[in-house]
Amino acid sequence: MNVQQAHALRSQLFVPALSEQFVDKAHTRGADAIIVDLEDAVAPAAKQDARRALSGVVQRISARGVPVFVRVNNDPELLHADLDAALATPLAGIFFPKAEDPEQVSQVAARTRAAGTALVLLLESPVAVLRAAELAACSDDVVALVFGSEDYANCLGVVPTIESMQYPASAVALAARANGRAAWGVVGSLAEIGDLELLGRMARTARHAGYTGALAIHPSQVKVLNEAFGASEQEAMEAAAIVAAFDAAMAQGLGAVQHNGRMLDKPIVERARSLLARASR
Repeated sequence: MNVQQAHALRSQLFVPALSEQFVDKAHTRGADAIIVDLEDAVAPAAKQDARRALSGVVQRISARGVPVFVRVNNDPELLHADLDAALATPLAGIFFPKAEDPEQVSQVAARTRAAGTALVLLLESPVAVLRAAELAACSDDVVALVFGSEDYANCLGVVPTIESMQYPASAVALAARANGRAAWGVVGSLAEIGDLELLGRMARTARHAGYTGALAIHPSQVKVLNEAFGASEQEAMEAAAIVAAFDAAMAQGLGAVQHNGRMLDKPIVERARSLLARASR
C-alpha cells in the first residue's frame, strides 16, 4: 500500500488472528481495511498458534478483496518471529505498535521494504508524541501514523476524553500530514463501543484536526468512522458546486470567483476537489 492509498482509508477493523468467527465475517463489516492482530487480542500463551494461523487468515480475508494489515508485537522476544510470519504473506502493511525509537523503526522499515509492503507506526506514549515528526520522517516506507490514545492516557494517568487528548492527537496529525503521511485515530477513546454518538463526535473532532481515518475495535464502530471520515451527500453536492463555479469562472477569464456569498480561492477549491475524490469511493 502506498501513501495515497493510505490516505483513502476511512476505517480499519481489528480482527483477532485466532477468532474464526471474526475472520469469516471480516469482509462483511464495511471497513476499508482489516488489521489482523497478533498483539493485544492474542493471549501470551497463544502467540505461537496465532503466527502459525496467520498466513491462512490473511489469505482468506485478502481473497475477499479487502486490504489486510498485521499488527505485530513490539517485544524483543516476539517481534522478529511476528515479522517473519507476517512478511511471508502478501500484505497491505505492518502495524508497528509502541513506536518510539527512530532507529528501531528504520530497522523494521528495512524488513518491510525488502518484503515490498508498507509500515504504519502506532504512537502510544508521551515520548512517541514528542518525537512524532522525527518518527514520521525516519523512513519513506512509513505511510501512516496512528495515535494510540488509550496507552497514551495510561502513561499520563488521565482519562482519554476529547478534552484531554486534543493536544497529543493534534501533534500526531500535524507530524503525519507535514510529512505527507496519513493520520489515523480519534480524539478520545476507541474503547467506546456503547455510545456511538460520542464516538462520532470524537471522530469528527479528529477529522477537523487533520486525521484521515481511524481504527475500529468493534464492527459497530465501522459505520460511524466511515461517515465521519467520508463525505455526506450534502457535502459532496456543495463541493461539486464550488468546483463547477470556480472552473466556469476560470473558463471566462475571471480573476475573482463568488459562490453563495463566499469568495473562492485555490485552497477552498482544492479542499472541495479532495472531498469529491473521497466521496467517489
